[in-house]
Amino acid sequence: MGLIYLFPTKDDDPDHIVVTKDSLLLRSYGLPPIFWFYLIAILTIFSFLVLNVWNPAQKMLKIGAGIDIVIAYSLLVLIFIAPIILIGFYFYEKNLKISKNKLSIIHKVFFLPCLTKNYILKKDDQFIVEHFVDSPNMARIKDESAMKAFQNRGYYQLILKQNTKRVFIDRHTNHSQLVKIKRLLDSFAQV
Repeated sequence: MGLIYLFPTKDDDPDHIVVTKDSLLLRSYGLPPIFWFYLIAILTIFSFLVLNVWNPAQKMLKIGAGIDIVIAYSLLVLIFIAPIILIGFYFYEKNLKISKNKLSIIHKVFFLPCLTKNYILKKDDQFIVEHFVDSPNMARIKDESAMKAFQNRGYYQLILKQNTKRVFIDRHTNHSQLVKIKRLLDSFAQV
């Protein structure tokens, strides 16, 4: 999710970087405004779907038997659950909280924490930024100048390295952004 939900890297954003005496909290940014227009378009189209499916589903519940009732209930569940899940992506937030010896990665949906991972930091632990390419495409393999724009360049990952364990923290297409986040985390990870 790091390619869409970005973390702040400058200290001048008090809404997304909260610094206290012995801890740092980084809150990811929300989706850009263009995505909210996409949401309105998707929900508009989905509302037309609901209008066309509602009456047939109600009839299937009244006169149907067996599989018809299962199909009708699954359609009604889809009608109510799909918009909530879709809107949940727009109210997703990832938080990184670091104190002297503890890193917490908190995933929130609708401002409620739904997944929290805590890691105890030791002296030999380190934050590292690595380049990751899952599969080079033909443009990268041939390495022709005309195909340069079509190359799979991959992205960079910020990882906490604990002895043999590697903890994924964030990813970004820009190396310098992750280096800035790494510096922020390193400044508060004084074990």
